[in-house]
Amino acid sequence: MPGMSVRATLGIDIGGTNIKGGVLDEQDRLLARRAIETRAEEGFEASFARIVALIEELIAEAGIARSGITAVGVGVPGPMDHAAGVVRHAPNLDGWVDIPLRTLLSERTGLTCVIENDANAAAFGEFVGGTQRTATDMVMLTLGTGIGGGVILGGRLVRGRFDNAGEVGHMIVAIGGRACPCGQRGCLERYASANAIRERLIEAVRAGETSVLAPQVYGSEPLTTEDVCRAAQEGDQAAERVWEEACRMLAAACVNLQHVLNPGLIVLAGGLINAGEALLGPVRRAFTELTWKICEDYPRIEPAVLGGDAGLLGAAALAREALAQRGA
Repeated sequence: MPGMSVRATLGIDIGGTNIKGGVLDEQDRLLARRAIETRAEEGFEASFARIVALIEELIAEAGIARSGITAVGVGVPGPMDHAAGVVRHAPNLDGWVDIPLRTLLSERTGLTCVIENDANAAAFGEFVGGTQRTATDMVMLTLGTGIGGGVILGGRLVRGRFDNAGEVGHMIVAIGGRACPCGQRGCLERYASANAIRERLIEAVRAGETSVLAPQVYGSEPLTTEDVCRAAQEGDQAAERVWEEACRMLAAACVNLQHVLNPGLIVLAGGLINAGEALLGPVRRAFTELTWKICEDYPRIEPAVLGGDAGLLGAAALAREALAQRGA
């Protein structure tokens, strides 16, 4: 009923294309959920106004008193100063450079706000709300346009000294390899992200390799990662090589994470996991081949289960955790 007395947390997940939001009660049940276009090309002020409007709409839709919103958690892409609540540089969001988002949002809404890297938020959402509840140590790799990640050790999110822990996509897997926009060469995401798989197939065809996907490479119909996966499953040699190499790179990254962090669970998330066993099977097999044999401290490698809601759920959960730590 409208204005009912509930202690709820609001989560916002800001992406380059869409902004998702939801209101969660104390049992992590969604009382309201909405998604709107980011319209990032309109700049920060326009996007910020849309976020504020979304928060008001979610509170109204949830039918709870404003005083019942204990905090707002916001997931934002890119590096940030977590302690200061400042977004340093959000890729794919025009004008989002050195933005004191926590202060601005708190002042505009009158609500307590917490900001977090979007991949960290998604990882924490999967940790607390997915099927991973029995795990205490988990690493998540988000396989999309690039590769993001999040690390949870002992049930706590790891941010690192400079708030950039979990950037697994920029783990170097090929010394002197493919150039990455981050300034490094040989980053994991230049071999195993959705964009990289598509780009590498295009390069192979243009270099002279035969493929059933050549008409899409040279024609007007766009080539997708799903096309590469399907062609690989059907025996197309170029697609099979690119897909298998991507899976081996992911497996190598999982081995490195095993040895550095020793998690019990590695979760694969993002659009690539829609490939199902076509992705998980080769990654698990390559992991078994590549990892050491002197100790069986092998993590489970599992798909994420929360889909597009992981980011907003994690942002809300992290906001609640921040309040608990302050004794609120």
